[in-house]
Amino acid sequence: MRCFIAIDIDKGFRNKIVEIQERIKSTDANVKFVEPENLHFTVKFIGDVNENELEAIKHSLNFLKNEHSFKIVIGGVGYFGGPNYIRTLWVGIKDGEDEMKDIMKKVNFHVRFGEREASPHLTIGRVKSGKNLENLTGLIGQCKDVKIGEMDVKEIKLKSSVLTAKGPVYDDISTFALR
Repeated sequence: MRCFIAIDIDKGFRNKIVEIQERIKSTDANVKFVEPENLHFTVKFIGDVNENELEAIKHSLNFLKNEHSFKIVIGGVGYFGGPNYIRTLWVGIKDGEDEMKDIMKKVNFHVRFGEREASPHLTIGRVKSGKNLENLTGLIGQCKDVKIGEMDVKEIKLKSSVLTAKGPVYDDISTFALR
């Protein structure tokens, strides 16, 4: 089973992010956008695990019940890669980034499977080619200070990911409430 650890965004923010995706579409850049129902902050990508490893991961995440909930302010569009080779478009965290980095660090310490995330971000699209990059970077510059909203991070989820021809399908495996 392919899985990852994530923080879902408040459903009310999906439309605001879709509005940003629509603005990006207007640049005619070659971008594959993340579906609104799949928008989340990845805490840790784990990848393929067997049933025993999955149980070990769940057990490792029990420490979260002792962690405090925290607030984040979501906003600002950016990208990974360089201006001539943009790979991933994301929305970041304007406030609460230290708390998010702290929880990511703790998850990485407790869960020995998978990859370490470089920085807290919410992927909104993946750039497929260099088509209209100048238009895209111009729009990203215009959106660097956009504010999506503030939310309380009250839970972290272990999710499965099934890749299909229409895109990934995510399901919650376990939810870990923060105090």
